[in-house]
Amino acid sequence: MRVVFILGPAGSGKTTLTSAFGQYLERQGFQVAYINLDAAVEELPYTPDFDIRTYYTLGDIMRRYKIGPNLALIKSVEMLKDYEDDIRKFIEYVSTSSDYILVDTPGQLELTIFHDACIEIMRLFSGRSCALFLMPADIIKSLRDSVFLKLMALAIRYRVDMPLVSVLTKCDLNPDAEKYLQTDLSPDDIARLIERDRGQLDLVAELLNVIRKLERRQRLIKVSVVTGEGFEDLNTVVYEVFCTCGDLT
Repeated sequence: MRVVFILGPAGSGKTTLTSAFGQYLERQGFQVAYINLDAAVEELPYTPDFDIRTYYTLGDIMRRYKIGPNLALIKSVEMLKDYEDDIRKFIEYVSTSSDYILVDTPGQLELTIFHDACIEIMRLFSGRSCALFLMPADIIKSLRDSVFLKLMALAIRYRVDMPLVSVLTKCDLNPDAEKYLQTDLSPDDIARLIERDRGQLDLVAELLNVIRKLERRQRLIKVSVVTGEGFEDLNTVVYEVFCTCGDLT
């Protein structure tokens, strides 16, 4: 059994990837279970086997506590802790019949990462889980965008304390995004890629040095739900995370 938590900024395609990756795995003959932890989502493109909305929705919280949507989003993540035991029991139950358990996390990444409820759920399965960090190609339009997302990935890896695989999503929308994600850039490459922001040259160079020292090297995984590109590579790299002989580069 492999438990895969799907993380990423709002709009990165977490729910869509959960559905598309799950369907790909099922076509390959794997048994897949789906968990939805997002109480704010109204419709899902997959049928969840465990759905936090069975217990509460964002609308329920707003009405019960007479609060607005922003505070209700925070409350919806905090309340996950109340159902931690149910989630653990469900995963233990389906683990005997599932090859993969895909966990679709709340839409706002900062709520997932900065509130203990989600982190504690993730840590329940330390040693048999990994996380995918989705980097949407449509927002990577400069080297600074890439550096910012890579720093987010480092912070998330530190926070969740489990193997983290970075995935470039929506690659069909912006083929140029890949060039900004290269790690081994020379000073000339950096200067060329931030030509319009020369004042940031030293900062970007230093941040890239930090990233090179700290990030775990892996080959770039590019995925498009529209074209179907990349799901074989994604499955392979997830397998390698759990294989001691695996090489993510």
